[in-house]
Amino acid sequence: MATTQLPLADDLYLAAHDSARGRCLLTPATLGLGLAAALLGELVFWRRLELADNQITLLDDRPTPEPATSAVLEQLLRESHHRQIRDWIAFLATGVATELVERRLARIGLVRREEKRGLLGTKVRFVPTDPALAAWPGTRIRIAATRGELLDGPDLVLTGLVLATGLDQHVLVTLEARERDHLFDQLRRRLPAPLHHLVGHAEAAVGDAVMARRA
Repeated sequence: MATTQLPLADDLYLAAHDSARGRCLLTPATLGLGLAAALLGELVFWRRLELADNQITLLDDRPTPEPATSAVLEQLLRESHHRQIRDWIAFLATGVATELVERRLARIGLVRREEKRGLLGTKVRFVPTDPALAAWPGTRIRIAATRGELLDGPDLVLTGLVLATGLDQHVLVTLEARERDHLFDQLRRRLPAPLHHLVGHAEAAVGDAVMARRA
């Protein structure tokens, strides 16, 4: 259990769900934006993309060893004239990212499909099957913060996206101020510039979505 670390977007998806009831802690729009950025981050770790300012540069057009990031890479290749990070976060957040991640998690049995019939039709959701595993991404970050440990690359981005989406109000709420400062300091000093740009664009996209809902 303590050694389990899933792909970045899978960890974010599980962190975004209440481990006891399986309820999503984010709006569908915010979840989609976070997962979109996470999938792009995975492609950076696969050394398929480079990110600078608001631009995506393709480094390698070979598929990755798994289908979710390969599907995103294929879409990027088809739409090669579009290079804006924010545009791709917005596009993937329209349902593409969430569907890809849910499908990936369902394949390995970490989420199950649930249907609920109502007056407006059938509502489908995917619920984590293992409460302990669903809680682990957030727990892993909290443990590192309380112990003053350094996070690896994927967990640094995961922490950045937890903050960008507002998940910290659920996942990191028990941390003391010095422990949160430890995380912020790591993000500031150790998160590579391309991934720092990615987290920043995700945060801005979430902010824009919140403002649009309030307008």
